[in-house]
Amino acid sequence: MTLTDRRPHDAVRTQRVLVGVSGGVDSAVTCLLLKTAGYHVSGAFLMTHDNADAARYDAEKLCRQLSIDFFPIDVRALFQQTVIDPFVDAWLAGYTPNPCVICNPSLKFDVLLETARRNQFDWIATGHYAAIERIEQTGRFALKKVTDGYKDQTYFLYRLNQDQLQHIMFPLGGYAKEEVRRIAARHNLVDQKGDQLALKQDSQDICFLPDKNYVQMIREEAIRRSLANADRLLEPGPIVNCDGEQIGTHTGLAYYTFGQRKGFNVKTTDRLFVVDRNLDNRQLTVGPYERVMQSKIRVTDIVFSGVDSFNEGEAMSGRIRSSAKPAPCRVYPNQDKNEIIVHFDEPVSAPTPGQSCVFYREQTILAGGLIDYNGVMTG
Repeated sequence: MTLTDRRPHDAVRTQRVLVGVSGGVDSAVTCLLLKTAGYHVSGAFLMTHDNADAARYDAEKLCRQLSIDFFPIDVRALFQQTVIDPFVDAWLAGYTPNPCVICNPSLKFDVLLETARRNQFDWIATGHYAAIERIEQTGRFALKKVTDGYKDQTYFLYRLNQDQLQHIMFPLGGYAKEEVRRIAARHNLVDQKGDQLALKQDSQDICFLPDKNYVQMIREEAIRRSLANADRLLEPGPIVNCDGEQIGTHTGLAYYTFGQRKGFNVKTTDRLFVVDRNLDNRQLTVGPYERVMQSKIRVTDIVFSGVDSFNEGEAMSGRIRSSAKPAPCRVYPNQDKNEIIVHFDEPVSAPTPGQSCVFYREQTILAGGLIDYNGVMTG
């Protein structure tokens, strides 16, 4: 949405918006744009883990600079229960989960909306690059990709429910990232150290793993929770080719995902990719690129957005990772099991179990779900 397509401008003066602030440039400019448009803006910082102090101070500094109220909210226990525990459990079950997909609907937007309602706010907002539209034919709210060439984050937001979508603003949906940086520079937005937010690099890390060492975190969590099955993924085992011949040894299945090409030493010069992980015998199977190309996958735990159901054989596009372009496909739903069999028109590269497949029609999200391990055909 833009700042003007939800309510007439003369109503803005009385409307209150709670913005999720992170200490970065996107949420900072979100606050600035909303305040400039006449909304009564406050910032809420979600303390999700013990290493978030620097980000909190940056967020608090921003709120002081813009003369808006600051709400620090400690959600560390909830984050552990809602995000970290399922993340670890999924890894130990052999999946490759995306924590942002879990966090956005179940924690971030849920807590923001609950806090907003408790404190009589009209809206919540974040610095995501996305848009929201209301589908006239269905009356449902749906996420919409921003214009091609702009940064798009709809893939990470597809599990937001209807109640959340109708109370969210995404003011950056119509902006390019460089334009956001220029706005921040023009208004001299700074962090706690006085450094320009416009020059702050985008985070490429999982927020609770700044050093990207997720295997070490999984090991520590497995010990803390006494998870006996952790050894299956954290101990060395054989690497075999598609004929079952051992050609090397890996350091632990947790280091590898479906379609991965680097990170293993084998006795061959062939260009090989991970095509299977056997948790029972700790065996990693590698093979040629064509073995990771898939035409059919199973998608489970479906969340509908722009529509409330699919027809048998309905045509649309499926996006199997955030960096992938949506690919033409047809869907075959099994409503009893809340799953969909997806047939792509052309094979797609390495649809990874635990990642999401998000379904689009043109720019609009229709639904999405989790790629199931049994749906990846590696044989």
